[in-house]
Order: sequence, then structure tokens, then C-alpha cells
Amino acid sequence: MIVVGLCGCAWLAPKDEAATIKWTDVRQQIDGFGAASVSIVGLKGITDEQADLFFDPTKGVGISLLRSSIQPDGSSTEIVTAQKAVARGAKVWGAPWSPPANFKTNGKLAYGGSLIRSNYKAWADILARYVQMMKSKGVPIYAVSVQNEPEVSVDYPSCIYSAQDIHDFVPFLHTALQDAGVGNTKIMIAEDAEWRIDLAKVSLADPNVSKDVAIVAAHAYGGNIQPFKTGSAHLWETEVFDRDIKAYDGSIAEGLKLATIIHKFLTIAGVNAWHWWTLTTDDNDNGGLTDLNVNPAKRLYILGQWSKFVRPGWNRIGVSYSGPLQITAFKDSGNTSFAIVVVNSAAIATAEKFNLNGFSTGSITPWITSSNFSLAAQAPVSVSGTTFTYTLPPLSVTTFYGNAQKTN
Repeated sequence: MIVVGLCGCAWLAPKDEAATIKWTDVRQQIDGFGAASVSIVGLKGITDEQADLFFDPTKGVGISLLRSSIQPDGSSTEIVTAQKAVARGAKVWGAPWSPPANFKTNGKLAYGGSLIRSNYKAWADILARYVQMMKSKGVPIYAVSVQNEPEVSVDYPSCIYSAQDIHDFVPFLHTALQDAGVGNTKIMIAEDAEWRIDLAKVSLADPNVSKDVAIVAAHAYGGNIQPFKTGSAHLWETEVFDRDIKAYDGSIAEGLKLATIIHKFLTIAGVNAWHWWTLTTDDNDNGGLTDLNVNPAKRLYILGQWSKFVRPGWNRIGVSYSGPLQITAFKDSGNTSFAIVVVNSAAIATAEKFNLNGFSTGSITPWITSSNFSLAAQAPVSVSGTTFTYTLPPLSVTTFYGNAQKTN
């Protein structure tokens, strides 16, 4: 039912069915929300102000995972950015685009080619030295990916691996990390370009190899959003942007596309971590969370509707709801704090009732990104018992954040 209030504004009255947030229905652990610094060219990296915006959960959006590129010689052009991310609580992980050209069958960095088997150990040692080097610079490397998009041959650094190649390389990488004294660094496979884990399946099927694989990852440039069986390994989405839009578009409409994607990957695929492509673009394309001048897009703040509040180690919890909104909910490991993220893609305000099942709170604070707001805190909302109703602005994402008390 559409209601016109005293202000003349139209809004949708709440349906009889509320959204029920289930405290004891514990789902996947959240490892974080991230983006890459690959497109940030130059050793100066980002400024402190930009680092606060990207990584600080108090001053900015609290991105908690930074994807950094590993150069073919094991060096990095992203050390300063990585240092600033770590200083603000983020974890950094590395991904190579290509081994050295002379290690490959085509003798080139670009246009695919495969890693020559006699060079497996040498390449694994280079990756381990990268982890050592970054650690010496104050940047612990959380994980190392075997290869970015290992099924793709393109006109920039790339390398082709079959599922068997990845299976055969993982033991070399595991040994190299152990021998280098950085054995706590996790191994990630296989970062397929589309949402599938075909190139990880041979490794996962072998218990002698799968025990050394901590993260199974894929990009989201195609494929159905679905869950995958990864054993004890966590499941990460590690890259995507809207490639259908060729020029930069920082609008709320693009932001809401992102919100829907994040929601689906959390609720349908059940990922432990989700990444946008890059922090800031090096071209006038649509791949950055900011434009060329590091002016924030609405999608930066929409990512922050999750990343600022849902910190590493939190868990998603169940939501019972069948209406038009998209709702995810989370709680911290200490069962003291919670966040409810609500996407309203309608061009009309929507009033919705929320029931808190198994917990209560005195009040919650809504934070909103819309055409008018950018991750802006609103006045606290009182909670009557275990129920509250809130009118969600049109074309918006709202995060309700609060402290919890368990109930029977």
C-alpha cells in the first residue's frame, strides 16, 4: 500500500510479514571486503587522507582486504599503499599476473604461455621471497594466489595453468613458503575469470594437496552465482567491475548494482570475502571505487555499508524475509554487536518492520548511502522490545548497527 505522509512524500507501508533477524542461525565467517591497488602506479602510493578513506573503519569505509600484484621478479610497486593499509588494520594478499618471461613456454610476459615445469621450484622461491620482502617492509602477506585468471591469454602479463598444473605447483609453493620462514602465509587457488572453481577441483580432490590450500577464489566476470564445495578452504570472490559501462560512472544507480551483487554473493554463494576490482582507476573507465582524481563513487560508500561494520571474524546470520528488499545480517564473534544491511532498489521510500529473534537492543543507529547521503549516520532509532520499524529512503542502502543483548 502506498501512503502519502504529511510532507507529501510517498512511501510504501510495511507488509504484515516483518524481516526476522535470527541470532542463533549462524552462517559463514566473514574474512573481509576488499579491492586491489594494482592500478595505482608509482612508488608514492596513496596519500594518508586517501588511506583513511579506504581503510580506516572509523574515518572511512574500512576496507579490510587489499589485493596487491606480485611482479615477475618478486618485487612490488605497491609497498607504500600496502603499508598504509596495514597501519589501518587491513590485511594484504598478493597475486601474480605472470612468472618471468624466460620461465614460460612462450618467452613473453603477455599472451599466456605456461610455466615450464623445470621452473616450478624457482618460481615458487620467487613468490616466497616476495612474502619475505613485504614482511621486511612491515607488510605481512596474508595469502598468495598461484595465478591471476590462469585460463586467460591476453595482451598484458598472463600465464596459462591447467587444473593439473595448479595441483602440481601447490606443493612447490607450500615448501618454498615453509623454507623461507613464512609458512603461515595462506595459499589461494585458482582465481578463474568467471565464477567457477574448475581449475581448483583437481587440487581439492587430492588430500595431500588440498590440506595446503586455505582459500579457493574466483572472479565474477560471468557464471552463475552459486556455492561451491571447497572442503575446509574458505571461498572468496576476488575481482569484478561493471565492464558493460565503458566510461566512469559513480552514480547511485551503479552503486545499487554493486549492492545487489554483494548481497547475492553473501547469501547465495556464501562467500567468506568479496572484492571489487581496484581502489582507484588509472584510466577513465568504470573499474575504480573512485575516479581518476580519487573522488569517491557512490559504490565506495555502498561497499562501506558492509565493510565499515562487518569486520573480519564476524559471521553472517540468517534472515527470514520474502519481500522486495535485500537484507543481510551479521554479528561479531563476541556476540555483542550486530549489523543489518538493507538494500532498497525501489524509487520510492519503503517502511519495513524488523523482528530481532534471540536478541534485543535498546537502540540502533542507521547509516545510509543514497543520492543524498554517503555512508551518513542518522539519528538513533529506539527499539521496542525486539521490534522496530524504519522507513528506508528510495534507491538506498541502509546499515543498522547496534549492541546486542541475548534473549531466551
